[in-house]
Order: sequence, then C-alpha cells, then structure tokens
Amino acid sequence: MSKVAQVKFVDYKNSITKALDLIGAADKLPQDGLIIIKPNLTIASPPPVTTDVRAAEAVYQYCKAHSKATIAIGEGCGSGTTSNIYSALGYNKLTKKYGIELLDFNDADSIVLENKNALQLKKFHMPKIVQDAYIISLPVLKDHSFTETTIAMKNMFGIAPGKFYSGGWNKSQLHSPSTDKSVVDICMYKKPDLSVVDASVALTGMHLSGRPVNIGLILASFDPVAVDTIGSELLGHDPSELPYLTLAHNKLGTMTDYEIIEG
Repeated sequence: MSKVAQVKFVDYKNSITKALDLIGAADKLPQDGLIIIKPNLTIASPPPVTTDVRAAEAVYQYCKAHSKATIAIGEGCGSGTTSNIYSALGYNKLTKKYGIELLDFNDADSIVLENKNALQLKKFHMPKIVQDAYIISLPVLKDHSFTETTIAMKNMFGIAPGKFYSGGWNKSQLHSPSTDKSVVDICMYKKPDLSVVDASVALTGMHLSGRPVNIGLILASFDPVAVDTIGSELLGHDPSELPYLTLAHNKLGTMTDYEIIEG
C-alpha cells in the first residue's frame, strides 16, 4: 500500500519536513550519486503558476540533512529560456547561497531510449544526467488545459529536451496527439522517485493563468499516481475520469491502494 502524507501548510520548511518525515523519506534518500529537485518552472510567472523557490529550498535542506548525495535543481522550461526563468523566479539566489547547480534540460546532452510498450512515444530523448539520477518532482497543484490536472507526473514533461520537442512552444510536440499518453510514456521512461506537491495555494481553471485557491496543504509520496489522484480530488475532479491517471494505474503506481497520513 502506498503512503501519501497530507500536512497542513504552516510554512515551507516545517510543512515539507513534516510531510517527508511522515513517509520515512530520510531513510530512503540515496547516499551517493545525484538527487535532482524538479520544480515546475514552465514560464516566468510567479507562484502559484510556478513552484515557489522557498519550496525548493526546503526540499534541498531536507535532502542535505539526510543524504550525502550531490543535490541539483533541474528544469526545462516550456516557454522562453530556462536560465532566464531561474533568474526571474529567484532560483539563482540558491546557487549563491548553497552552491546548488541549476540544470537546463532543454539544452542538455541527451540519449535516445526506446520502449516498444509505450503508448505513443516509442522513442524518447532523455538528458544523460537524468537517467541515473534520483528525481524529486516538486510541482504546484494546478488544473491543466489538456490533462485536467498537472501535478507530479505531468511535471516530468520538463525533462524532455525542448530542442527535440519544440514547435509553437518548447514542449508542443508532446501535446499531440494525446497529452495524457505522453505523460504516462515519459514517466515510464523516468518516473519521479519522490514527489512533494505544493498545495498551499492551488491554481484552478488553467495552468498558466488560472484562479488561485487556498488549499493549505503539502502532499508527499513515493507513488506519483497516488499523490496525483489525491491532488486531482482536491481540485474537484473525479480521478477515474482523468485518462493519464487511469492509464498509469497499476503501471506507475496506484489510484486505489493508498493510505493518507495526515499531519
């Protein structure tokens, strides 16, 4: 049974620490290699369109306290350039404060992976640095124009190098013919090892310019399907009607066999 922490939001440091402690994250973080914190920084708009830099700092501090692995932050933005978005949203300050490397997946050296069982992405360009890294998906809880919700799983679109998937915007090719199938396929190539969802203030209606709604929670889980199921319910959706979740059920996690641990 998967565990999902659901913690009342007080502030990022305390609430994220509590959520991660409730699922025993300290004992499961790798002690070597690379941990990549993957926020949702698709455009340069401030939170809750994008992940608050304070949330990323809190996850970094937790990892630093419980792991000897190298820790970096990685993103491949959906519009504009990742470096400009890092700068606009205050992530460059983390580099100055902690020496954290900020990775740009859009321009990273990549390899081509194949999966004959993929729903539509039979081949996928993946940044080399991502392949063996421990990925922490750190999204904001949001509605989405194509997939109804964008949470831990949809956030993984950021690892796709824009130079291979761009069109009208950096990841546009991944949205056709089915965004839902692309979500599942990308997570089959590389699903989050751990997910921390900022549901303190959610964005409803649209993922780039919706309406902020106070939810007042932080979610955390090792199961991205379970945490996305709960997050979708918090946004008022029936998870059984969301194709990316039903397609991922029992492949990448569970929509049904989970326990909510409140704190």
